[in-house]
Amino acid sequence: MNVSEFLSKSYTCYHAVENALAILKKAGFAELSSVGKNKAAKGYYRADGGSLFAIKLGAENIQLALSHTDSPCLRLRYDGGTLLGVEKYGGGLLRSYFDVKLKIAGRVAVEKGGVLRAENVCSDFNAVIPSLAVHLGGGENGENFLVSRDMVPLLGDCGNLFAMLGVPDAVDGELFCVPAEAPFECGAGGEYICSPRIDNLASVYASVKALAECENKSTCVAACFNSEETGSETRDGARSQKLRAFIADALKTAGIKENCDALLSRAFAFSCDGAHALHPNHPDKYSSGAPTLGGGVVIKRNDRYATDCLTSAAARKIFSDAGLKTQVYRHHPDLRCGSTIGLMAASGLGAAVCDIGVAQLAMHSAAETAAFSDIDALAAGLTAFFNREVIVSENEITVK
Repeated sequence: MNVSEFLSKSYTCYHAVENALAILKKAGFAELSSVGKNKAAKGYYRADGGSLFAIKLGAENIQLALSHTDSPCLRLRYDGGTLLGVEKYGGGLLRSYFDVKLKIAGRVAVEKGGVLRAENVCSDFNAVIPSLAVHLGGGENGENFLVSRDMVPLLGDCGNLFAMLGVPDAVDGELFCVPAEAPFECGAGGEYICSPRIDNLASVYASVKALAECENKSTCVAACFNSEETGSETRDGARSQKLRAFIADALKTAGIKENCDALLSRAFAFSCDGAHALHPNHPDKYSSGAPTLGGGVVIKRNDRYATDCLTSAAARKIFSDAGLKTQVYRHHPDLRCGSTIGLMAASGLGAAVCDIGVAQLAMHSAAETAAFSDIDALAAGLTAFFNREVIVSENEITVK
């Protein structure tokens, strides 16, 4: 599965986990609960809701690639399958949602024999949010729209929403209206990719692909969390204890007796998320030396990121030794910077963290833009990271 296919199929966090699992299973990964039953497994995973954790066991030092599976979109409001309207999920660039192909996707809860089980769903039909015509006040002066009034998708005579999705017996669900335009190439040489959900599924794809392909020495982990766009305070978000529990269970099954918390306090993690590329039409929005599309993986520096001088230096070395370029992003000092799960990992796990990512334009739009070469470089750099031993001690990081 290439990155375009992954972005196209991963309509929601639940579908992203499903597609990432396909990559891991093809590489020989098995459920962590099958340890002892599947001795030929190349690694192990645990998937729950919109989160996915995968591990390749090795030496006791731990190296992690962190990302998130959710992207901004519209969440459906409904009662008993009847559509009531929509609300924002995350901070989407909602004006880009008008007049483009959309899908209804997510998961529903179905009861079978007293057991409630979640099933992923996606509409086989398209939806659209038609913009207001310029003759009626739309156009240049029509940006002050209301989500409750202007963003409700046109579905036709939909009746029961669950029945429309092929699950008439569903008792509840988490459904979203998401961009469904297929990724397309852009640029004279086809060097750019335009697609929904590059933030942050490009990072999910790169980290899972890297873990699947690496020949690790350390214990290496790809952790893909849900709910980053809404604060991470859910049972499968980065503020939960799920990653710590997964690693502790994996270490226990491997017979590693050292305390999990002690190992995590000496771990090194890359927090992988989108980075802003220089917009050629709006250079005033950037500090000098802003990253460019195709310029290499971005190291992100700000008090909203977890990067420090040691982790930045380690990142430069790892990527440089692999023959890969890096560039640095610093947010304009007069504008508020976004955040990632990097600080949560640094404070919650105690790990040394460097925030990195793929430079992109139109972040949170229905069609974001990035360079294919940067996505490839992120995957290659994370593979190189997993292939090496990175050892963290007080005031030192050793890259072997």
